[in-house]
Amino acid sequence: MRKTLVLLHRYLGLALGLFLLGSGLTGSAIVFSKAIDSYFNPELLTVAPRPGEPLQVDEFLRNAKERLPGETPTFIYMPLAPHEAAQVLFQPSGMRVHADPHTGKVLGLRHPSDSVTGWLIDFHVHLLAGKTGKQIQGWIGLGAILISLVGIYLWWPNTGKWKQAFSIKWEAGAFRVWFDAHRVSGALAAALIVLTALTGSALALYDLLTEPLLIKATGSGTRQPAPKAASISTEPASIDAMLRQAQASFPDGQITRLTLPAKGSSVVGVRMRLNGEIHQFGRSFIWFDKHDGQILRVDNALKANRAVQIQSWLFPLHTGMYGGLFTQWLQLLVGLGLAFLSISGGWLWFRKLRAKAIAASRPARARESAAGQM
Repeated sequence: MRKTLVLLHRYLGLALGLFLLGSGLTGSAIVFSKAIDSYFNPELLTVAPRPGEPLQVDEFLRNAKERLPGETPTFIYMPLAPHEAAQVLFQPSGMRVHADPHTGKVLGLRHPSDSVTGWLIDFHVHLLAGKTGKQIQGWIGLGAILISLVGIYLWWPNTGKWKQAFSIKWEAGAFRVWFDAHRVSGALAAALIVLTALTGSALALYDLLTEPLLIKATGSGTRQPAPKAASISTEPASIDAMLRQAQASFPDGQITRLTLPAKGSSVVGVRMRLNGEIHQFGRSFIWFDKHDGQILRVDNALKANRAVQIQSWLFPLHTGMYGGLFTQWLQLLVGLGLAFLSISGGWLWFRKLRAKAIAASRPARARESAAGQM
């Protein structure tokens, strides 16, 4: 059985090695992607803080529409800090219009893939291949879990040999040093790698696996359709007024996202993070009739069913946001650890393969030498 597990660990690791290397490096790089992107593109992503001034969402949305006529605004990323710009997502192009949320001034346009951090996120989440790539990443994550669990089983020391299990023989040859480093780093990082891979796969395969499992486990799911508006007015209501109502409903909450009416819809969704929510963007929603601005429904994540409570943990656990700056740095190290395990595992396999080839060639060379002396 142990020999079988060694082969499984080795060849599954080799099969997924390049994918895991890419996931580890890009995952580490995007832990602080927002800060990095803001540093290199301040003209798009940062504004002068104006404490106490109200946001001008109607104004910057109107200006954003003028910059992309013929396209439909579907989503607004609200500023989460006083110095942050707002972003309006347009479809079908996927372009984002960046705007000063206090003045309504458009700062510029950009597609996410035009930035380094946007490209890294797209690679990490979708393998640059859209929905299909996202599902592939999900299955790769499940493979990483299997590799990690088998690796821990193979590493697990006998009683009284724990010190040896965590030691590296630096005075030995290169192969032994790399083998020990691979073994020890895998043991140290395994729990967090499994957690990261599990939550990543749960997010990537949400519709295929996660939602059905949540329904089976809890008796209810997380999907709830947006309410329908009854108003038939032709003029849309002020979004700024909706935001004031949302803030009045939850004075301590933070507005993080806006979902704008899609084709055939007359509903505006205001997403909020309430005090006590673990999700960095919140999972609470207030739904408004886009015509008369009346509240249609309130979805308070703190009072949601068990499935929503579980789902709310997936993204923070995967991104390292659940514990603040400390866990973000820890998540960065986990990504680098996964990359190191992929590189060291491949190097060990190559060295072993090369050693076998050299050993197999020695008898042939000896025969040739003997024949030459005759």
